[in-house]
Amino acid sequence: MTMLTKDDLQAIKGIVKNEVDDSIARRVEPLLERRLKPIQKDLKYIRKTVDVIITSFDRRATNLEKKVKKIEEHLDLPTQN
Repeated sequence: MTMLTKDDLQAIKGIVKNEVDDSIARRVEPLLERRLKPIQKDLKYIRKTVDVIITSFDRRATNLEKKVKKIEEHLDLPTQN
């Protein structure tokens, strides 16, 4: 009877590990994709909402800056930069 060497056992271990990893990946990936889909949809909505809020805030800030400048000019005050 032939005994397996340390190298043989390492090779077998590597093969088994690769097969197990591949099997797990095939089962887990579809599950993850299914669970991540609603999260990705929510994230897309949040990004759009944040963009709208930032745009609105920027517009309002710019308008306020213009109003303050007009008031400063009307009152002959030094302008703030």
